[in-house]
Amino acid sequence: MKRSISILLALILLLAIPHAAAGDEAQSHTIEADRVLICNPLPYDAKGNTLFSGTLTKPQEDAEPNGDLPFTPGLHKTGRDLSLGSKSPDTKDFWVCTDLMTYRYDKRTFRLAAEGARCRIWTMENDGLAFTEEQTAAMLEAFETTIAPTESAYFGDFRDLSGDGKLEILTYAMNSLSVCGFFDSYDLYTKEEITVIDPDDAESYNCLPIININSRMANRMNVVFGTLAHEFQHLILRSAVLASPANADRLGSEITIGLWLNEGFSMAAEELCYPGSVAEQGYVDAYAGSDKVRLGMSYRNFDATASDVGAYGQSFLFTEYLRAQCGDGAFREILAYWRGAEDASALTEGQAIREQLSIEQRAAFDGIVSFGDKAQSALGSEDEILLAKLALAFRLAILLKESEGIYAIGATDPDMPAYTGTGRKIEGGGALLTECSGSFAVPADADSGLIFVGIKDGAVTEIYSVPEPEEGFYVIAANYNGEWLAIAAKPTADRILSTVSVTPNADGTIDAANANGAIFRAVQTENGFRFECRSTSGTHVLGRTSGTSQTMRIADGTDTFAWSHFADGADRLQADGFYGRAVLFGSLQRGFGYFAPAYFENASFAKPHLLRVTIMRGDANLDGKLTAADAALVLRTVVGLSYMNEPMCAAGDADGDGKITAADAAKILRLVIQLDY
Repeated sequence: MKRSISILLALILLLAIPHAAAGDEAQSHTIEADRVLICNPLPYDAKGNTLFSGTLTKPQEDAEPNGDLPFTPGLHKTGRDLSLGSKSPDTKDFWVCTDLMTYRYDKRTFRLAAEGARCRIWTMENDGLAFTEEQTAAMLEAFETTIAPTESAYFGDFRDLSGDGKLEILTYAMNSLSVCGFFDSYDLYTKEEITVIDPDDAESYNCLPIININSRMANRMNVVFGTLAHEFQHLILRSAVLASPANADRLGSEITIGLWLNEGFSMAAEELCYPGSVAEQGYVDAYAGSDKVRLGMSYRNFDATASDVGAYGQSFLFTEYLRAQCGDGAFREILAYWRGAEDASALTEGQAIREQLSIEQRAAFDGIVSFGDKAQSALGSEDEILLAKLALAFRLAILLKESEGIYAIGATDPDMPAYTGTGRKIEGGGALLTECSGSFAVPADADSGLIFVGIKDGAVTEIYSVPEPEEGFYVIAANYNGEWLAIAAKPTADRILSTVSVTPNADGTIDAANANGAIFRAVQTENGFRFECRSTSGTHVLGRTSGTSQTMRIADGTDTFAWSHFADGADRLQADGFYGRAVLFGSLQRGFGYFAPAYFENASFAKPHLLRVTIMRGDANLDGKLTAADAALVLRTVVGLSYMNEPMCAAGDADGDGKITAADAAKILRLVIQLDY
């Protein structure tokens, strides 16, 4: 009885503690907009670097569109047919790809059909689909008077292995109607270089600058001219790569310009030679209607299929944007930069593009947005940071269509397809465009580092970067059938972590009173986050069991877990060489949450997220209310009669000095009777 009286007296006496202002409650972030661009600024990596857009409608993701990969010539597979030989000065043997599916090369005899100052056109003997004399003459004139001089001016010269400055154009019927023509980069190596690169099939390389044209396109000469212009740029670009001193010791594996920009340059070459042709062929419309673009394909991921050529349109639009920003000489200067680079570390698209920008332009791009630590670390170099901001500005130029400045794209008038799905993982360098009605609430489960850009009435209203998680108290949760489920910090009797239902606030946080014991503290470490909770028996962390058992349990230790993304599309929680899908799995009726690296096919959870727990100042017992019971719990803990775990201590530390003392109890009572706020 005496102890109860002394506690009551202490509570009364402690009411004299001075006033301190309460902190502001966290608010959800809302953007004023009718369209929102959601961008992943991380560099493109086919194996990872995806960020989740947040749940936009439903908790599952869209299926990826499928399609065939584009034809890409590679090392030769020969039929060892060496019997053919030249028959007259007007004929010549060339190695050509006779099977575009297996990349088989065979020797075939060609007849010289036309010759000019810049090229020779050859027709394969016994080709039943050969170009007519009139068509061959038109092809010669197109290359001599339009394609060669235009591309020489805009891109530079090619590697002249014959010594006479002429390109060899081989025309023959290919075993594909979808391939208009191609350039084989291995034809640009010398005999000596090829002998080192591919000694077994060294004889199957022509070692001449060659463009192959499919004679099945003879009834579409405009396509033939465009293909010549397109492939000739590829040949010029490869010539620049081979000329670079930085590539001198990289025979066969030279550092080259990425396919996304290489293809963009080739589309630009078509447009420069034949203005309006790219749009006429439907590539700009293909971008606007592309499922891959709509679903967030990175501008650096040249993912084109027979049914979706939007990647060509996207690469073309990016080069049009470069030309609008840097002038007509940008392409030639970028290739000249590649030709002259002596340091391999300088051979990056970002550095080459940076050289074309004025100081004022660099400052303008740099000022678009500030990246968080996660994005800054992933991007690493200044070149990657520039490309990330350039990608954002490029898409805003498509959407805003300003007449000048960093949001101007030139004369083209494209539009970006809008995403109407559920929320999804966006590739590094990728973006989604979503439409809304006046305002847009950033999803609570959007990954940190994502950029949300609000657009209204044709102008940017806000550029918002999702902040990095702060240290604090979290639940690990996943949205399943519209309900958030969390891994509980309080284990069941057999110490298996149970799943509990939680209801987040509008801003994505969860009140401690609603967390139902699912509170962990997220402590950031060098390798990731360690999730721990404290009980009477000590500090426990989210750990794995030993042996063959894969269930998640509360275990003493210091395991550090980090979210990881793998090539198969799985998100996993990884620690100490052990990993599995980061999903809750198992029989929810039994209340079990499993961590199963091999047995996950039946799990249908969305990607788990850390949801921050909102703790009311002074609510020491975490019941969601501020009462004298909270002050009593603090005092009982001070004198050793009760125990408060770490979240309770965080709430009970009412004066914010990092300690639980009688002063906190006094502060809580002043809050209860509203003497303090």
